[in-house]
Amino acid sequence: MEMIRSAEIRNAFFCLLWLALIIYALRKIKIRRPRAWRSPEEPLEEEPRSRAEQLGKRGEDVIADILYDTVTGTFALFRNVYVPKGDGTAEIDLVMVHEKGIFVFESKNYNGVISGSMDALNWVHIHPNRKRYPFYNPIRQNRNHIRALSRYLKIPEKNFVSCVVFAKRCKLERVPENTRSVVITQTPRLGETLQDTLSAFPPLYGAREIRSISNRLLPLTNVDPSIKEKHIQDIRNVQESKICPWCGSPLVLREGRYGSFFWDCGSYPRCKFTRRIL
Repeated sequence: MEMIRSAEIRNAFFCLLWLALIIYALRKIKIRRPRAWRSPEEPLEEEPRSRAEQLGKRGEDVIADILYDTVTGTFALFRNVYVPKGDGTAEIDLVMVHEKGIFVFESKNYNGVISGSMDALNWVHIHPNRKRYPFYNPIRQNRNHIRALSRYLKIPEKNFVSCVVFAKRCKLERVPENTRSVVITQTPRLGETLQDTLSAFPPLYGAREIRSISNRLLPLTNVDPSIKEKHIQDIRNVQESKICPWCGSPLVLREGRYGSFFWDCGSYPRCKFTRRIL
């Protein structure tokens, strides 16, 4: 009888122990409600199809969360803005219409080491595997976005600020210092950097002007799926063509060190674009 009672006590003890561990674990889990990015009349955002798109969307999510949590003043935030440009469109990751200016964000979700200068055609991404990959200067890239948005909104470019934001898992080496019109930072320092930038600016827009600009931007975030598909196809056409997507020079077929072939920019060494042949 005492053995049965001891077994019951032991079982009850282990049950209480497991219950305590479960309660402790649940208290440590932070449940975060997803932020609503769309108004009721907007369609649901399509899920990213490739890993690159998934990483890009993740980076944009982080930036948007930081802006909502840290930026003070009156502002409106827009994601995936498709701006008319020539016979196509330019896709902007995020646009913040703030009382002190219009901030255009380019998200770069890289790891490894990043280096580059203000006016260089290409920057360098050194992957953790120590391979070096050139990529188009994000300052130039965002400058083109701002130029297209400035023309569409009929607002002078001096009212815009270019913000290039890298992920926290990369290391920035030998990148330009921040200026009044160009901010280069990483997500952990984005909030503080923006607050410092905003504190140096005088107010430009009132609530009515912000609302007016926002009303013109809203249709660019709710574009027809065919426009998005055309934008993606335009990018693919450039990638598959024999024209350098960075400088427009013809690509030259070259033989690598070990008998492999690759496309190289005809204006090398001024432009160092290469494309492997799979």
